[in-house]
Amino acid sequence: MTERLTWGGALAYGVVAVSVGVESVRMIRHDAYWTDGRVWAAACMVATVILTALLTAVAAVSRFPLIADDGPWLSRNGWMVLIGLTVCSFLASKGAADQEFTVYLTGPAVFLPFWVRRLEESYREGVEEARHAARAARAAREQVASDERTA
Repeated sequence: MTERLTWGGALAYGVVAVSVGVESVRMIRHDAYWTDGRVWAAACMVATVILTALLTAVAAVSRFPLIADDGPWLSRNGWMVLIGLTVCSFLASKGAADQEFTVYLTGPAVFLPFWVRRLEESYREGVEEARHAARAARAAREQVASDERTA
């Protein structure tokens, strides 16, 4: 089973989810996007941004990473869905180039699962190393205590 995200990893996913959610609200409320000729591009962009926000929010709340070797579907394929949404967002922004319609947060969000995975692995390695050092120190203290009792 996939290891759950630490609170730091869940917080990173949550920050991206909130940021992208704010971006989607900003896009919906901006009237110039909906009055110009290419409404399909605006609708596509809003849809991809909302889906990106939902995907990262679900990962943050469930504490399942978007990239893992095993576990639920979200953990095994979430990173591919995130990349697909980013590509759709990029293509829609290129289709609406005359509107200056871009989303700044979805591009860097692609790197989030890989970054969080690396941080989580480093954290778990550090915890295991600290536990190993604590066991070694405890064994050394017990050895010294037993040597003092026998002497």
